[in-house]
Amino acid sequence: LERAVEYLSHPDESYQQCGATSIQHTAFNEEQAKQEVLKLGGIPGLVSLLRSPNPNVSLAAAGALRNLVFKHQYNKLEVQHCGGIAKALQLLKETNSTETQKQITGLLWNMSSSDDLKAELIATALPALTENVMVPFTCWSDDTNNNNIHPDVFHNATGCLRLYYCKKKNVPSFCLFRNLSCGKQKARQAMRDCCGLIDSLMSYIQSCIAEENPDDKSVENCVCILHNLTYQLEAERPQCFGKYQPKTDSEFDRQKSPIGCFSPKSTKAQKEFSFDVTKMPEETTSSGVNWLCHPTAMHSYLSLLGSSQKDATLAASCGVLQNLTASKQPGASAMSQILVRKLGALAHISSLLKSPNLSLQKKALSLLANMSRTSCLQTSMAKQILPDLISRLSNPGAVTDDVIAPACNTAGTLMLADTEFSKKMVTKELVSGLADLSEDDSFPKGSRAASLLLYSMWNDKNLQAAVKKVNYP
Repeated sequence: LERAVEYLSHPDESYQQCGATSIQHTAFNEEQAKQEVLKLGGIPGLVSLLRSPNPNVSLAAAGALRNLVFKHQYNKLEVQHCGGIAKALQLLKETNSTETQKQITGLLWNMSSSDDLKAELIATALPALTENVMVPFTCWSDDTNNNNIHPDVFHNATGCLRLYYCKKKNVPSFCLFRNLSCGKQKARQAMRDCCGLIDSLMSYIQSCIAEENPDDKSVENCVCILHNLTYQLEAERPQCFGKYQPKTDSEFDRQKSPIGCFSPKSTKAQKEFSFDVTKMPEETTSSGVNWLCHPTAMHSYLSLLGSSQKDATLAASCGVLQNLTASKQPGASAMSQILVRKLGALAHISSLLKSPNLSLQKKALSLLANMSRTSCLQTSMAKQILPDLISRLSNPGAVTDDVIAPACNTAGTLMLADTEFSKKMVTKELVSGLADLSEDDSFPKGSRAASLLLYSMWNDKNLQAAVKKVNYP
């Protein structure tokens, strides 16, 4: 390694390439080599070689740096200190070499896990990757210089922007833009405003769905990015939901009959508002940030829920819909009504409730809980999804507290919304299962939710009669 580092500053380009290639291979195979190259001062030389006029030398230098920074924080900081991010992005812009593009985007992906690099990466890497990789790959144009982007280069670029979750706090953050809470919002806003990014993500997802390739490795990354960009969308970009806002008082007065959930004059109607999905314009396309809450985009996520075999893609797709329905504002209610009444979302969510992956079950239940807050959907939801919830609670099997609690809460909401239908769902297995769960101290939230559901059933005349009929205990 010492000789390889010395070769980096040799005047002969063949020696430079030899040194960089040696470091690349050694760092890939031997973890301790990363620290040794740092001590030998090899990183400044490699960063300088990114600007070599010899394409073979710059390729080898990029590959060496990519391996050196993988899971090595100090090497990442040293690359940044030497101006490596800027030099890498400049090389990405100039090169037509697929292999060099792979190494540079791989380097940026590896660098992106460091919190300390967030400011520079969001300012420089985001627009550069969008302009030089994302848009050329997904939006063919005679005006685009680099239409021949390799799929692996696109995958690396989306990996840089992909969403991860903080396991301790369960809040979203970018691997590239992990930040303090204010920084996370700034990162989302910057990505939403990045010209061409969201269009590229949606274009790629839709093309893979059309080609019946939902498990393409980059689809997962794309949906994860969109998952993060929809987080708190209605609060941070309310203008996206402009067409879903409540009607004014004069508009309510002009209506001859209520459309949607409530009488136009009711207080509840003013809060939840009526939204007639049958009169929505059939817009099949959009642009920029408006894609994030567009029905066509939601249809794409539902298509992935019905076709993908990858849990990560399923979780991210469900997570997008969960974000869009999460708030208690009119936009979220409109999203719920579109999902249930126009897009038939409940059939796709039902399959997630049967998944052996408890994390997917939790996401599906959270989405159902969000949608069930819209009162005018509760009766139809009860008929479509309540049997699945009842089945889950009657035979709990392997469960977690985070699955039991929302299942009980949502089941309770839907049962009380249509007790005539719900009383047919009451069985001895259900009552017995809820009774057992209510006494299970290993589920602190779930046991309380099960107790409340039993209490609600006993407190309703229709349901109480059904409970008595099953002769429990």
